[in-house]
Amino acid sequence: MLTQQLSRLLRTCAPALAAIAFAAAPAGALTIPLNVEFDDGTVGPHATLTVEESGGGLDFTLSLAGTDLGPNADLHEFYFNIAGDPGALQLETVSAVATPFELSTDPAVAGGAGAAFDYGVNLGEGAGPPGNGVLQSASFRITADDPLTLASLSPLSATSQGIQVNFALHVQGTSAPFATSETVGGVIPEPGTLLLLAAGLSGLALHGRRSS
Repeated sequence: MLTQQLSRLLRTCAPALAAIAFAAAPAGALTIPLNVEFDDGTVGPHATLTVEESGGGLDFTLSLAGTDLGPNADLHEFYFNIAGDPGALQLETVSAVATPFELSTDPAVAGGAGAAFDYGVNLGEGAGPPGNGVLQSASFRITADDPLTLASLSPLSATSQGIQVNFALHVQGTSAPFATSETVGGVIPEPGTLLLLAAGLSGLALHGRRSS
């Protein structure tokens, strides 16, 4: 009886879950958890990055929603790499903030966390004093002389502990058990990850159909 119920549940739910898995990564868009803490590599719900291709540029959205970094955490600096030589990069601030964000081509000057990356975006000026919990999300657009795609973001950089990441985010005003500021990073998911998930769910649905 229980086996039949499980089969019916799989047959009903697996196709929908597979569809969700495919929809979670539409063409030209990625959502990446910035969930690796730089110093010791611990993983947690620290921040989320969404990147979308748009008109030859890339639209970035950073969010601390659901973060475990504390209620006063503020976005401060974001670091990334660009493959090849697309020409000069330009930044457009999309979020409504007090002052525009700033693009740096030498993020090492902003602190040790950015030293391994090609570019940095300073977000701190839009939040006022650090640690007031005001800047919990930020949106900006990056363009270049040549078109940018998600593949342009592929180069990896190493953290202080040798952890390989595509992106890093420095957050101020974090709460215990973290230090007063933290740097977290994330990796672009492998292209086949969601496809494997969807295929597995579809397989479960087929198995349930045959077993009923």
